[in-house]
Amino acid sequence: MFVSTWEAIIRVLITMGLSGLIGAEREAHERPAGLRTHVLVGVGACLFMLLSLSMTELGGDPGRIASQVVTGVGFIGAGTIWLRGDVIRGLPTAASIWATAAIGMLVGAGWYSLAIVAALSVVLALTVLRRLERFLVQRLAGQTVVVQCELPPSSETLWQLLSALSELRARLLQVENLPSGDTDFQKVRLTLSLSG
Repeated sequence: MFVSTWEAIIRVLITMGLSGLIGAEREAHERPAGLRTHVLVGVGACLFMLLSLSMTELGGDPGRIASQVVTGVGFIGAGTIWLRGDVIRGLPTAASIWATAAIGMLVGAGWYSLAIVAALSVVLALTVLRRLERFLVQRLAGQTVVVQCELPPSSETLWQLLSALSELRARLLQVENLPSGDTDFQKVRLTLSLSG
């Protein structure tokens, strides 16, 4: 399938816009993989898809490069996931990176409408479903506490926080960094299950 240079450039620019939309949402919530990461992943996937399509003219298999993109992006996404105690962080960002690569591949293949619908679906999942998830966790599971502490938090501050949670017999369900607007302090939202 022949794609002209101008059409390839247009596809890359469309990918930048759609990937940037997802990345901007992650950047707004101060996630480690934000705007630039999502744009780079989307554009890279689009370029690999365009390369795959050009391989068909030489008798190559277009699926070979595309399948490797899926594997490679999984490796990048895994780097955004971390475990602290019994709390796992970064799964939505890893999933958004994976979805951004798929959107880049869709645009690279020329499926603009589907790519636009997919990008909007990802943004809705990251925003609207995030609020719904928080609402359900708070309603069904426990209480929410917002803590503000100095950066970096001192061992005394962390000890006081852990002691207070222990006294409440609270189990930590969710930890979420909040934008504080101040470089000296950090805000964290804790969702707790209170047994006492």
